[in-house]
Amino acid sequence: MEKLCSFKRVVDISEPILAEDSTFSMLALSLSAVLEQLDENAIHHDYLVALLFVLLAESGFSISSTSNTSKREQNTRLVRIPTDWKLLETGIYEVHFILRNLENIKSKFIAVPYGDKLILNIFPCIKEKKTYSMTVQTLKYVNPYSNNSLIRYMNLGEISHRFKDKLTTPLRTDILSASGLTGPSLQGLPIELRLEIADMLDLLDLQRLGLCSKEFYEFFLHLLSLK
Repeated sequence: MEKLCSFKRVVDISEPILAEDSTFSMLALSLSAVLEQLDENAIHHDYLVALLFVLLAESGFSISSTSNTSKREQNTRLVRIPTDWKLLETGIYEVHFILRNLENIKSKFIAVPYGDKLILNIFPCIKEKKTYSMTVQTLKYVNPYSNNSLIRYMNLGEISHRFKDKLTTPLRTDILSASGLTGPSLQGLPIELRLEIADMLDLLDLQRLGLCSKEFYEFFLHLLSLK
């Protein structure tokens, strides 16, 4: 953590930036820093949720804290695990977080243990909110049998893409839309612009677009009904 906190440090060109870029010889510093905050009694779910906090940060979010934010905590790659992140009675994980530069809208992360699985839910605290959910098999991504941090995680690319594609990207789009801002994605564009773009695509391209997500599939069906 101290290395990541150091100002004006020289960055090694081979240093992994994203968690998914970590290798068996070098962890991304953001991932290494969050692991340092877990104690020796941490369970497999703790390690996975800590990883998800890093993925939240990579998606542009910051975990809310009741303490004052120091300059050190302004480092967007440094994730600090809140002391009240896990309910002792139930083992459920709950934290609030914000999209950086949009502190007026809070969102909530909830992870419910179910055996060796975690049921993840995130949603923005806005009217007509959508809740985005997914179930994760923790042992597919966490190795609970080693104390070596370099081999603590597995399949980082897969969990990173799943978490961002299914949860954080659509959530960010909803927050930006509620704030009257345009996000850097097709989902973030007004429906009028989406229709203009769709008019430039042939039927095969529209079919391929519909395969990308449930939202795009419904959009594709809507376009067919207009023709």
